Amino acid sequence: MTPRVEELFHLVADLPPGARARYFADHGVDEQTRREVEALLAFDSHDTSALTLDIGAAASRALSLLDAQGARCGSFRLMKVIGRGGMGVVYLAERDDGEVAQRAAVKLLRPGLADHQHERFLQERRILASLTHPNIAGLLDAGRLDDGQPYLAMEYVEGQPIDDFTASLPIPAKIRLFLKVCAAVAYMHSHLVIHRDLKPGNILVTAGGEPKLLDFGIAKIVDLATDATMTGLRMLTPDYASPEQVLGEPIGTASDIYSLGAVLYEILTGHPPHAFEDLSPGAVAAAITRQAVTRPSAGAPELKGDLDAILMKALRREPQERYATVDQMAEDLEAFLESRPVRARKGDFLYRARKFARRYWLPVAAASLALAGLSVGLWVANRERAIAQRRFDDVRQLSSKLFDIDRQVRELPGGAKTRQLIVDTSLEYLRRLAADARTDPELALDVGGAYMRVGRVQGVPISTNLGQTDNAEANLQIAEKLIRSVVAVQPGNRTALLRMAQITHDRMVLAEGRRPDTAALPLARESHQWLDKYLAGGPIGPDEKEQPVIAGMNVANWYIKKDLVPEGVELLRRVIQLAKTTGQPHQAGAAQIVVSRALRQTGDLNGSLAAIVEGVKLLEPLPGNNSISRLNTYGLALVTQGEVLGEDESISFGRYDEAAGLFQRDLEIGLRRAQGDPNDTVGRFTVAGSGTRLAGVLRHSDPRQALAVYDQVLHYSAEIKNNSRARRGEVTALAGSTYPLRKLGRDGEARRRLDTAFARLQELGLYPAKEVELGSEPFDVLRALADLEAGIGSLGRAIEIYRQLLDRVEASSPRPESVLWDANDITLLYAPLARLHRAAGHAGTASDFEQRLLSLWRGWDRKLPGNPYVRRQLAALPQPR
Repeated sequence: MTPRVEELFHLVADLPPGARARYFADHGVDEQTRREVEALLAFDSHDTSALTLDIGAAASRALSLLDAQGARCGSFRLMKVIGRGGMGVVYLAERDDGEVAQRAAVKLLRPGLADHQHERFLQERRILASLTHPNIAGLLDAGRLDDGQPYLAMEYVEGQPIDDFTASLPIPAKIRLFLKVCAAVAYMHSHLVIHRDLKPGNILVTAGGEPKLLDFGIAKIVDLATDATMTGLRMLTPDYASPEQVLGEPIGTASDIYSLGAVLYEILTGHPPHAFEDLSPGAVAAAITRQAVTRPSAGAPELKGDLDAILMKALRREPQERYATVDQMAEDLEAFLESRPVRARKGDFLYRARKFARRYWLPVAAASLALAGLSVGLWVANRERAIAQRRFDDVRQLSSKLFDIDRQVRELPGGAKTRQLIVDTSLEYLRRLAADARTDPELALDVGGAYMRVGRVQGVPISTNLGQTDNAEANLQIAEKLIRSVVAVQPGNRTALLRMAQITHDRMVLAEGRRPDTAALPLARESHQWLDKYLAGGPIGPDEKEQPVIAGMNVANWYIKKDLVPEGVELLRRVIQLAKTTGQPHQAGAAQIVVSRALRQTGDLNGSLAAIVEGVKLLEPLPGNNSISRLNTYGLALVTQGEVLGEDESISFGRYDEAAGLFQRDLEIGLRRAQGDPNDTVGRFTVAGSGTRLAGVLRHSDPRQALAVYDQVLHYSAEIKNNSRARRGEVTALAGSTYPLRKLGRDGEARRRLDTAFARLQELGLYPAKEVELGSEPFDVLRALADLEAGIGSLGRAIEIYRQLLDRVEASSPRPESVLWDANDITLLYAPLARLHRAAGHAGTASDFEQRLLSLWRGWDRKLPGNPYVRRQLAALPQPR
């Protein structure tokens, strides 16, 4: 019903037929609108006396002369008309007593109305006064004007009708919002109030997403003596009216349940449950009372199953066959969201059985005595078997179809939206299966594995993913719980052991990207333990051969990053041997990346370079092989070789030109992916990683080109939304870009970028901090700020920043004498402090830092005699004075 139809209905509802016809003619009402209004009028009461009609007509004629704008109603002053009806006018009002700022919708009863209309208005006030609920527009004030005219002031709700607000929402979000409406209606019923006019226009949703019930003009307090009520004027809206309302029969809370079903039907399907041939009273009554409601899934297949059953139960013609209470309907909707069995599915069978029995009561009565036990037993057995088969088929379909499609899509540019659809569809399947999986180990194994794969697509950075790390972690935890339940009852199940190794590995990878990363090492050890149990169980099948190699490599890599080099190398040897014996040269090449990094960390640059050169050869794609996953691993090998040859301010041979060429090649791989798919996060991370390394090398020789690369990094990083790893990458690039900016004479812009970097650190919770780790993002930003101050001649400020940074670093307990990376990074503090103190005339302090450096690197020269990197560090030191 349009607002125009509703307004006209209220304007002419109390006019005699002749006056209505004149009103329509005088106001140019078109034929279609007139027919709709007359259809509504046909349901209005015909018991009104002639005197009442005359009074109503007089009041209607006087309405155009009535304008209370500017008048006061209690604490409120009327501002403007926001609605007119048969009984009165609704004004937007503002409180003007100086106490608080408040808006209200004030309804004024028109003077001269019939007694029953006057009583209805007063009843609306009593009903509103009895209700206090966050999802019901409440009564703020009520009273009478000086002339005795009654008014009520209600909460003013700015919002959209619920069907408009939910139009673009996914089904679960629509249902969660609708559950709040159910709670409000259940509250009304508990206070013995029936609304009797529930429809989208009376359920507004605020900008904050809160629904509000409005318009209690035809609501009524339930008469406890009869447990029924009649809609005196039957001022109903046909699309949402129950059959008993249309027929003028006694109504109860079941009528509101029917209307709720009709509203939810429209929210989920986009159209009301009834189709009327025309709006004549007979056609409307026939459609609602005799025609079957079309199943929602007929036009919206995604509603098939539980939602079909829930809506059809709420919309049954017989009030006793609907949900007994609104709470029961809400419980079924909650069960759907949580993938639990719903009451309505069981009710479908019983409902059909009762209908059949009513039609054929005599033969049914005779047969039921003989067949009751057998029939029930067979039905239960068949039903259980059907359920088991269906869930088996569903999960197999999920595994064999959706993820097979994902494997193909992830190799294509622009596939991120399709992958998101696969994730959403997969989760819908899995939620339905999860409840049954609790008592079925075989199903739990399949569902747990599927949740793991969903998590990987969402955000585990071991392959191309959607960058949704929080969602990935949540689904991996569900997967872990399911697989643990399998291991508990089947400790020798090798597939379950492998899944546990994979899941804890994936959670480790996610934990590596968080700050602090303390959760990663325990998860690495747990994954290692599950992997050992799996490998000890026998030979590896061809379908599983890649998984233990990938998990082992990444666990070993984290061991090495956490200075557990012997453990990491020992695991790597097993992984490489496993990859070779199972015919996986590509994985063997990937393992060489980790070997190279481990050797580099120990200072063995020659061994590191040899390992990665072999890895690059094993990983180089064959002509025509454009697999994204292969290109990613190949690019990582190129970056690793570049790092060994000449990463800036790092453990390397110092061959920067060669390194720049390798970083450039991987950057181009990332750019092709990022430019081909606006949602590809892995390509953007590749741009960020290789771009930052390339710019770090270029900033010493070509500041203009270095700045262009840094800006490219910042651009593509910003396109990765809701990802803390991307934000940390932005911090590193912002700090790094200040060096070429300063060389180009743009100190002001450099300072603004540092301000942005500090703001990012604060958002991430990384700074201010009492401790700062070597090589961390705060470490990079504070160094850049100190260097900026030194560059503009503020030596004292530069020294102060470096000393504060050194204090925070020392609080984190670095080990430069035993960890080569720490020695490298602590040098990045000692060397500039020595320089700055000497420039400031603090010769003694400068000599102290120079002596620290000399002692540190002479110690490493004894540990690694002849090491090219250590010798280069020694050569760069100032000679003792």
